Amino acid sequence: MANPELTAEVLLNIGFVDVGRWQPSGDFIVYHLDGDDAEANEVLLDAPNALYAFVRRDEVLYIGKTARSIRKRYVGYCRPGKRQATNLRCHRNIKAAIAEETEIRIFVFTPISHLRYADFEINLAAGLEDGLIRQFDPPWNGKDRGQPVTEDAEREEADETEVGKPDAAAASDIPPESKASDPAKATFSVVLGPTYYNKGFLNPGVEASRHLGKDGDPIRIRFSDGSPMVISKINRTANSTGAVRVVGNNQQIAHWFQENFNEGDTVQGRVVGTHEIQLSSG
Repeated sequence: MANPELTAEVLLNIGFVDVGRWQPSGDFIVYHLDGDDAEANEVLLDAPNALYAFVRRDEVLYIGKTARSIRKRYVGYCRPGKRQATNLRCHRNIKAAIAEETEIRIFVFTPISHLRYADFEINLAAGLEDGLIRQFDPPWNGKDRGQPVTEDAEREEADETEVGKPDAAAASDIPPESKASDPAKATFSVVLGPTYYNKGFLNPGVEASRHLGKDGDPIRIRFSDGSPMVISKINRTANSTGAVRVVGNNQQIAHWFQENFNEGDTVQGRVVGTHEIQLSSG
Protein backbone atom coordinates (compact mmCIF):
# COMPACT_ATOMS: atom_id res chain seq x y z
CA MET A 1 0.00 0.00 0.00
CA ALA A 2 1.26 3.46 -0.89
CA ASN A 3 2.44 5.80 1.84
CA PRO A 4 -0.11 8.68 2.00
CA GLU A 5 2.73 11.11 2.72
CA LEU A 6 4.29 10.36 -0.67
CA THR A 7 2.69 13.01 -2.86
CA ALA A 8 3.67 14.59 -6.15
CA GLU A 9 5.59 17.23 -4.20
CA VAL A 10 8.07 14.56 -3.12
CA LEU A 11 8.94 13.93 -6.77
CA LEU A 12 9.44 17.65 -7.37
CA ASN A 13 11.71 17.83 -4.33
CA ILE A 14 14.04 15.12 -5.68
CA GLY A 15 14.40 16.73 -9.10
CA PHE A 16 11.36 15.87 -11.20
CA VAL A 17 10.07 18.77 -13.33
CA ASP A 18 6.41 19.51 -14.05
CA VAL A 19 6.56 20.08 -17.81
CA GLY A 20 3.01 19.88 -19.11
CA ARG A 21 -0.26 18.00 -19.42
CA TRP A 22 -2.10 15.48 -21.57
CA GLN A 23 -4.87 16.73 -23.83
CA PRO A 24 -7.21 15.18 -26.43
CA SER A 25 -6.48 15.12 -30.16
CA GLY A 26 -9.32 13.48 -32.06
CA ASP A 27 -9.37 9.80 -31.15
CA PHE A 28 -5.92 10.02 -29.60
CA ILE A 29 -4.06 12.10 -27.02
CA VAL A 30 -1.06 14.43 -27.21
CA TYR A 31 1.15 16.05 -24.61
CA HIS A 32 1.32 19.82 -24.31
CA LEU A 33 4.24 21.62 -22.68
CA ASP A 34 3.22 24.72 -20.75
CA GLY A 35 4.59 27.26 -18.31
CA ASP A 36 7.35 29.85 -18.51
CA ASP A 37 10.05 27.20 -19.03
CA ALA A 38 8.28 25.32 -21.84
CA GLU A 39 11.09 26.01 -24.33
CA ALA A 40 13.74 24.69 -21.97
CA ASN A 41 11.59 21.73 -20.92
CA GLU A 42 11.17 20.75 -24.56
CA VAL A 43 14.90 19.95 -24.63
CA LEU A 44 14.46 17.53 -21.71
CA LEU A 45 12.27 15.34 -23.92
CA ASP A 46 15.36 14.31 -25.91
CA ALA A 47 17.43 13.18 -22.90
CA PRO A 48 18.00 9.40 -22.66
CA ASN A 49 17.71 7.38 -19.44
CA ALA A 50 14.80 9.35 -18.04
CA LEU A 51 12.01 8.78 -15.53
CA TYR A 52 8.54 10.26 -15.83
CA ALA A 53 5.30 10.31 -13.88
CA PHE A 54 1.63 11.00 -14.55
CA VAL A 55 0.05 13.03 -11.77
CA ARG A 56 -3.51 13.94 -10.80
CA ARG A 57 -3.47 16.83 -8.35
CA ASP A 58 -1.16 15.49 -5.59
CA GLU A 59 -1.54 11.80 -6.49
CA VAL A 60 1.16 10.00 -8.45
CA LEU A 61 -0.71 7.68 -10.82
CA TYR A 62 2.12 6.17 -12.83
CA ILE A 63 5.93 6.07 -12.85
CA GLY A 64 7.85 4.90 -15.90
CA LYS A 65 11.37 4.81 -17.31
CA THR A 66 12.80 5.05 -20.80
CA ALA A 67 16.34 4.28 -21.93
CA ARG A 68 15.82 6.23 -25.16
CA SER A 69 14.00 9.53 -24.59
CA ILE A 70 10.69 10.85 -23.30
CA ARG A 71 9.85 12.08 -26.80
CA LYS A 72 10.22 8.62 -28.34
CA ARG A 73 8.56 6.87 -25.41
CA TYR A 74 5.45 9.04 -25.51
CA VAL A 75 4.62 8.07 -29.08
CA GLY A 76 3.32 4.81 -27.61
CA TYR A 77 1.03 6.62 -25.19
CA CYS A 78 -0.33 8.95 -27.86
CA ARG A 79 -1.12 6.14 -30.30
CA PRO A 80 -0.70 2.75 -28.61
CA GLY A 81 -0.24 -0.49 -30.54
CA LYS A 82 -2.65 -3.36 -30.07
CA ARG A 83 -0.18 -5.51 -28.10
CA GLN A 84 1.14 -2.80 -25.79
CA ALA A 85 -0.38 -3.48 -22.40
CA THR A 86 1.11 -0.51 -20.55
CA ASN A 87 0.53 1.95 -23.38
CA LEU A 88 -3.09 0.88 -23.79
CA ARG A 89 -3.78 1.01 -20.06
CA CYS A 90 -2.29 4.48 -19.60
CA HIS A 91 -3.86 5.79 -22.83
CA ARG A 92 -7.27 4.57 -21.70
CA ASN A 93 -6.87 6.00 -18.19
CA ILE A 94 -5.68 9.38 -19.46
CA LYS A 95 -8.60 9.66 -21.89
CA ALA A 96 -11.05 8.74 -19.12
CA ALA A 97 -9.59 11.41 -16.85
CA ILE A 98 -9.76 14.03 -19.59
CA ALA A 99 -13.40 13.09 -20.24
CA GLU A 100 -14.06 13.84 -16.57
CA GLU A 101 -12.28 17.20 -16.99
CA THR A 102 -9.45 16.04 -14.73
CA GLU A 103 -6.00 17.32 -15.63
CA ILE A 104 -3.19 14.76 -15.85
CA ARG A 105 0.16 16.47 -15.37
CA ILE A 106 3.45 15.16 -16.74
CA PHE A 107 6.57 15.14 -14.55
CA VAL A 108 9.99 14.20 -15.95
CA PHE A 109 13.32 13.38 -14.33
CA THR A 110 16.30 13.66 -16.65
CA PRO A 111 19.49 13.64 -14.57
CA ILE A 112 22.36 15.27 -16.43
CA SER A 113 25.31 14.59 -14.18
CA HIS A 114 28.80 13.15 -13.79
CA LEU A 115 27.77 10.27 -11.52
CA ARG A 116 30.29 7.46 -11.92
CA TYR A 117 31.56 4.44 -10.01
CA ALA A 118 35.23 3.89 -10.86
CA ASP A 119 35.26 4.10 -14.67
CA PHE A 120 31.58 3.33 -15.07
CA GLU A 121 28.73 5.79 -15.53
CA ILE A 122 25.77 5.38 -13.17
CA ASN A 123 22.27 5.35 -14.68
CA LEU A 124 20.45 7.22 -11.92
CA ALA A 125 17.02 6.84 -13.53
CA ALA A 126 17.34 3.06 -13.66
CA GLY A 127 18.54 2.98 -10.06
CA LEU A 128 15.59 5.03 -8.79
CA GLU A 129 12.76 3.41 -10.73
CA ASP A 130 12.22 0.28 -8.63
CA GLY A 131 12.44 2.13 -5.32
CA LEU A 132 10.03 4.88 -6.36
CA ILE A 133 7.47 2.43 -7.72
CA ARG A 134 7.72 0.26 -4.63
CA GLN A 135 7.21 3.21 -2.27
CA PHE A 136 4.58 5.16 -4.23
CA ASP A 137 2.70 2.05 -5.45
CA PRO A 138 1.13 4.00 -8.36
CA PRO A 139 -2.31 2.59 -9.29
CA TRP A 140 -1.68 2.68 -13.06
CA ASN A 141 1.52 0.62 -12.90
CA GLY A 142 -0.33 -2.68 -12.71
CA LYS A 143 0.39 -5.58 -10.36
CA ASP A 144 2.26 -8.87 -10.40
CA ARG A 145 1.65 -11.08 -7.35
CA GLY A 146 0.49 -8.03 -5.47
CA GLN A 147 3.55 -5.93 -6.34
CA PRO A 148 3.58 -2.89 -8.68
CA VAL A 149 5.11 -3.66 -12.08
CA THR A 150 7.88 -1.70 -13.79
CA GLU A 151 8.02 -1.16 -17.54
CA ASP A 152 11.07 -3.40 -17.83
CA ALA A 153 9.07 -6.24 -16.32
CA GLU A 154 6.43 -5.78 -19.00
CA ARG A 155 9.08 -5.70 -21.76
CA GLU A 156 7.61 -2.49 -23.08
CA GLU A 157 10.61 -1.74 -25.27
CA ALA A 158 10.08 -4.87 -27.35
CA ASP A 159 6.43 -4.04 -27.90
CA GLU A 160 7.18 -0.53 -29.11
CA THR A 161 8.21 -1.76 -32.54
CA GLU A 162 4.55 -1.29 -33.45
CA VAL A 163 4.81 2.48 -33.12
CA GLY A 164 8.05 2.90 -35.02
CA LYS A 165 6.22 3.99 -38.16
CA PRO A 166 6.34 7.63 -39.30
CA ASP A 167 2.55 8.04 -39.31
CA ALA A 168 2.30 6.97 -35.68
CA ALA A 169 3.91 10.11 -34.29
CA ALA A 170 2.05 13.27 -33.47
CA ALA A 171 3.57 16.57 -34.54
CA SER A 172 4.78 17.22 -30.99
CA ASP A 173 6.75 13.95 -31.08
CA ILE A 174 9.10 15.16 -33.82
CA PRO A 175 12.14 17.02 -32.44
CA PRO A 176 13.16 20.20 -34.24
CA GLU A 177 16.34 19.82 -36.24
CA SER A 178 18.84 22.53 -36.98
CA LYS A 179 20.43 22.74 -40.41
CA ALA A 180 23.72 24.20 -41.56
CA SER A 181 21.72 26.75 -43.55
CA ASP A 182 19.78 27.95 -40.49
CA PRO A 183 20.87 31.45 -39.45
CA ALA A 184 23.12 31.45 -36.39
CA LYS A 185 22.42 33.80 -33.50
CA ALA A 186 26.17 33.79 -32.82
CA THR A 187 29.31 31.90 -33.78
CA PHE A 188 32.32 30.95 -31.68
CA SER A 189 35.49 28.89 -31.77
CA VAL A 190 37.13 26.68 -29.15
CA VAL A 191 40.81 25.71 -29.10
CA LEU A 192 41.11 22.11 -27.94
CA GLY A 193 43.67 22.36 -25.17
CA PRO A 194 44.35 19.21 -23.10
CA THR A 195 41.43 19.72 -20.68
CA TYR A 196 38.93 20.50 -23.42
CA TYR A 197 40.15 17.65 -25.61
CA ASN A 198 40.23 14.98 -22.90
CA LYS A 199 37.26 16.03 -20.75
CA GLY A 200 34.90 17.58 -23.29
CA PHE A 201 34.77 21.03 -21.71
CA LEU A 202 32.89 23.59 -23.76
CA ASN A 203 32.88 27.36 -23.14
CA PRO A 204 31.20 29.23 -26.03
CA GLY A 205 32.44 32.62 -24.79
CA VAL A 206 30.87 35.83 -23.56
CA GLU A 207 29.28 36.99 -26.83
CA ALA A 208 27.73 33.62 -27.68
CA SER A 209 26.50 33.29 -24.09
CA ARG A 210 24.30 36.36 -24.52
CA HIS A 211 22.11 34.27 -26.83
CA LEU A 212 21.86 31.22 -24.57
CA GLY A 213 19.48 30.33 -21.74
CA LYS A 214 19.71 30.82 -18.01
CA ASP A 215 21.80 28.95 -15.47
CA GLY A 216 20.56 25.39 -14.99
CA ASP A 217 18.64 25.19 -18.27
CA PRO A 218 19.17 22.11 -20.46
CA ILE A 219 20.90 22.53 -23.81
CA ARG A 220 21.20 20.39 -26.94
CA ILE A 221 24.63 19.90 -28.46
CA ARG A 222 24.29 18.84 -32.09
CA PHE A 223 27.09 17.81 -34.43
CA SER A 224 27.41 18.66 -38.10
CA ASP A 225 28.40 15.10 -39.05
CA GLY A 226 25.13 13.66 -37.74
CA SER A 227 26.55 12.09 -34.58
CA PRO A 228 23.94 11.55 -31.83
CA MET A 229 23.09 14.77 -30.04
CA VAL A 230 24.13 15.31 -26.44
CA ILE A 231 21.82 16.80 -23.81
CA SER A 232 23.76 18.85 -21.30
CA LYS A 233 23.21 21.82 -18.97
CA ILE A 234 23.98 25.52 -19.00
CA ASN A 235 26.22 26.60 -16.13
CA ARG A 236 26.69 30.33 -15.59
CA THR A 237 28.49 30.16 -12.24
CA ALA A 238 31.72 28.40 -13.26
CA ASN A 239 33.02 31.45 -15.16
CA SER A 240 33.44 34.74 -13.29
CA THR A 241 31.95 36.64 -16.25
CA GLY A 242 28.71 34.66 -16.12
CA ALA A 243 29.49 33.23 -19.55
CA VAL A 244 28.13 29.77 -20.26
CA ARG A 245 29.97 26.56 -19.55
CA VAL A 246 28.35 23.38 -20.85
CA VAL A 247 28.30 20.88 -17.98
CA GLY A 248 26.98 17.32 -18.10
CA ASN A 249 27.61 14.35 -20.39
CA ASN A 250 30.97 15.93 -21.25
CA GLN A 251 32.61 12.58 -21.95
CA GLN A 252 30.33 12.19 -24.97
CA ILE A 253 31.51 15.58 -26.23
CA ALA A 254 35.14 14.60 -25.54
CA HIS A 255 34.66 11.41 -27.55
CA TRP A 256 33.42 13.45 -30.51
CA PHE A 257 36.39 15.83 -30.22
CA GLN A 258 38.79 12.87 -30.21
CA GLU A 259 37.09 11.21 -33.17
CA ASN A 260 37.25 14.33 -35.34
CA PHE A 261 40.18 16.47 -34.18
CA ASN A 262 43.67 16.45 -32.78
CA GLU A 263 44.64 18.15 -29.55
CA GLY A 264 45.31 21.82 -30.30
CA ASP A 265 42.85 22.02 -33.20
CA THR A 266 40.09 24.63 -33.30
CA VAL A 267 36.41 23.67 -33.29
CA GLN A 268 33.84 25.99 -34.83
CA GLY A 269 30.46 26.38 -33.14
CA ARG A 270 27.12 28.05 -33.84
CA VAL A 271 24.40 29.13 -31.44
CA VAL A 272 21.22 28.21 -33.32
CA GLY A 273 18.77 28.68 -30.46
CA THR A 274 18.47 29.67 -26.83
CA HIS A 275 18.96 26.03 -25.88
CA GLU A 276 20.95 24.65 -28.80
CA ILE A 277 24.53 24.69 -30.05
CA GLN A 278 25.90 23.04 -33.17
CA LEU A 279 29.56 22.01 -33.46
CA SER A 280 31.19 21.56 -36.85
CA SER A 281 33.59 18.75 -37.72
CA GLY A 282 35.11 20.64 -40.62
